[in-house]
Amino acid sequence: MPASSAKTVLETAASTSTCTPETVQRKHVFDIRGYSQHKLLGPNVYISSGAFAVGGFDWNIRYYPCGYLKPKYVSVYLELLSAGARVRASCDLTVVGQRPGAPSLVSRTPPTLFTSDLSRFAPSTSKFVKRSKLESPSWGLVHGDRLVIECVVTVFMYPTVVTWAAAPDEGDPPSDLHRDLARMYESQAGADVGFLVGGQGFRAHRTVLAMRAPAFMAGVVRGGGLGFSSGCVDINDMQPEAFDALLYYIYMDSLPAAIRDVDGDRKRELVMDLLAAADRYDIQRLKLICETALSKTLEANTVVTTLTLAEKHHCQRLRQACVQFIASSVDQIK
Repeated sequence: MPASSAKTVLETAASTSTCTPETVQRKHVFDIRGYSQHKLLGPNVYISSGAFAVGGFDWNIRYYPCGYLKPKYVSVYLELLSAGARVRASCDLTVVGQRPGAPSLVSRTPPTLFTSDLSRFAPSTSKFVKRSKLESPSWGLVHGDRLVIECVVTVFMYPTVVTWAAAPDEGDPPSDLHRDLARMYESQAGADVGFLVGGQGFRAHRTVLAMRAPAFMAGVVRGGGLGFSSGCVDINDMQPEAFDALLYYIYMDSLPAAIRDVDGDRKRELVMDLLAAADRYDIQRLKLICETALSKTLEANTVVTTLTLAEKHHCQRLRQACVQFIASSVDQIK
């Protein structure tokens, strides 16, 4: 009989996906009159511009006439005002020349992650410009006792990826729901519920919580043992890092790199905390992910604690892993 032969069919059509960055940009002008009088405020004292919105977030400009920690300098910062926000943005701070033909002085900050803690300021240096240079008549940056600072803020939204199929019969394009959720998580635009965990604030969207973790959301609505403080829901039985990982999973359906990349006892502690939360709020897939992660890190000095956790939270897979680990350890002793 003749030998069988395989036939390869090469399709020349190809699919294409396009990633388009989404940015929102706005300029704010801070016109400072009476420049010489503001210097009487002394070092480490600032004047704030009016608040302005870019990309759904509130910002302002901080101006230190006699510098921040550096008295020989004038310090200028862009400040993120939105509480609990996390946003990637760049900014150009420009001291505008006041005389005709006078040059401007520009400080550029590349795309940076702004958060509501100390990372809400840019640039990272207090040495914006030496006062002697700023006041030099040859530069013309201060004229008629007036200083003008322009700030251009560019907010980087989550990019949009569009996929075109090669032919109609190749089926529908991939779902981009996860990208929409990721954009909501990154920008926190429209977040309508706040949480206070170990003194750290978090924001989220009630609709997403109700869809992805209904038991958790039900606890928020009813109280469910959760307290309220300063308009936020108080959660006192989780570490901030573990709660951040819980929110990340709810939006992204995976664990954040902050937990995946950490090693040793710290990772085990965070995953155990996360497993307890997953069981408490009936997030079964997250619970199984945590069980698998803990099963891979069993050690002689942690197996009993892990077994106790498995029993408490009805983790059959993790319990079996602990029992097998203990049995194999006993066999090695024999």
